[in-house]
Amino acid sequence: MNSNEMTLLDRLNEIVDEIHLEEVKKIVSTLSKINQLKHKLEKNLIDETFYEKVEESLQEEFHINRLKIVYVTSNKESILFTSEETKSSYKHLYEYNVSKIEEIKIYFDMDMLTEYKVLSLNTYLKEIVHLFYLQHILLNVKQTSMVDPLTQLHNRTSFNQEMKTLVPLAIREKMKFGVLLINIDRFRAVNDEHGDEFGDDFLKLYSKVLKENIRTSDIAVRFSGGEFLVLFINIESESMTLKLAEKIRKKLTEVYMITKNNDKFKKTVCIGVSMFPEDSIDINQVIKFAEIALSDAQSKGRNNIERYKNDFFNKIDFF
Repeated sequence: MNSNEMTLLDRLNEIVDEIHLEEVKKIVSTLSKINQLKHKLEKNLIDETFYEKVEESLQEEFHINRLKIVYVTSNKESILFTSEETKSSYKHLYEYNVSKIEEIKIYFDMDMLTEYKVLSLNTYLKEIVHLFYLQHILLNVKQTSMVDPLTQLHNRTSFNQEMKTLVPLAIREKMKFGVLLINIDRFRAVNDEHGDEFGDDFLKLYSKVLKENIRTSDIAVRFSGGEFLVLFINIESESMTLKLAEKIRKKLTEVYMITKNNDKFKKTVCIGVSMFPEDSIDINQVIKFAEIALSDAQSKGRNNIERYKNDFFNKIDFF
């Protein structure tokens, strides 16, 4: 394997004796640092300073002094980020094929690096380059008009379009999605008792709470009347998804509006939880499983969370 293609994990596989123990420790420490940087970026995918943070980490770790990130589709280039507007060529190029017609190119200049630093840089870029593509897609969707006019959340059309891109990326990058289907208990009674305008304002309040309690990289969708869908992108685990579901349930049941009679008006919610790809690699099927879990939660009364359970799917390791 060419040294320019090797990563730290490749080097670890070559180490078989105790003589290299110190190098093993060094590699593990570097991998841990890279993982921390990756998670930091994941939490700020749609942040305006996303690429500045990327550039800052590359400068600090590898002394990169010029950086340009380009998205290419059907041989048409779009610059995602450039630290310096210039026509002069770059010394180095890192390429990442997203699909047969899509590619991410990272151009940069840097001082001479040791072999170990080259391995570290290869590893770092390999770990974060898919985030550039993900950020590009999320920003494009965010800027479209496919949003629910009342809540300003994504609508189902927008969500379906996103999934055409995000699901293949998730499968390729071995990413997990956590799906929450949230239904306001007896929401129709809100309009009946307090009027449509009050009901609309209540939906806006819930939408605000949802947006405040998910990451910028996650997706919140107005699914139907009093129903919302939340997609946790690249979630760590099922347990983390359930923990966040409980947090959201609690936050939604705590907020209130003041009625015309100066009473505090609150509602409870039921939440159905499913996981991609553990439950299925078909995202539409995963959503159906969340609907089944929601139905189970509602059958037990109000203010419940249920995780979809299917022994057949849970025994399959899709990745």
